[in-house]
Amino acid sequence: MKYSTAFPVQPWEISEEELKAYDGRDPKKPLLMAIKGQVYDVTQSRLFYGPGGPYALFVGKDASRAIAKMSFEKKDLNGDLTGLDAFELNVLQDWEHKFMSKYVKVGSIKNPEPAAEPSAAHGSKATEAKEETADERCVWYADGTGQDRTGQDRTEQDRCPAFGKLEQHRTGQARTC
Repeated sequence: MKYSTAFPVQPWEISEEELKAYDGRDPKKPLLMAIKGQVYDVTQSRLFYGPGGPYALFVGKDASRAIAKMSFEKKDLNGDLTGLDAFELNVLQDWEHKFMSKYVKVGSIKNPEPAAEPSAAHGSKATEAKEETADERCVWYADGTGQDRTGQDRTEQDRCPAFGKLEQHRTGQARTC
């Protein structure tokens, strides 16, 4: 059963303070949460995100850090990506893709805090990739078409042209280099 958001189709900006009002305490309001500053309506999964659900603490806030760290600690319930390692950033990216495919994006957080990511001082290729925007990152899709997001043919195992990382893909899964 598909649910629709109570909000207009046009995405809107919401402050982190305003987002707190959509944490599930008011059953007449949708359940909203943010990942990387993007706000999603997760009302259709009320059993998971509603009051008493296992992920209820993520609702009404940008929970990027907690999701990346797979943490349920209050100190991690924010959008600060400072100090996250490449593995945690990849976990966050995977969850972001899940949200984009499953839930309606209803807006973004007004003037989100700059999402600091690992510095290039570490010199790792994963770190270099994270300095680019999400649209510029190399995201490869193995969805049965054998093509990446640029439409170029790729094998199931291939090297990222931008960063040279060898990546083994599972059909239907997105991976970042």
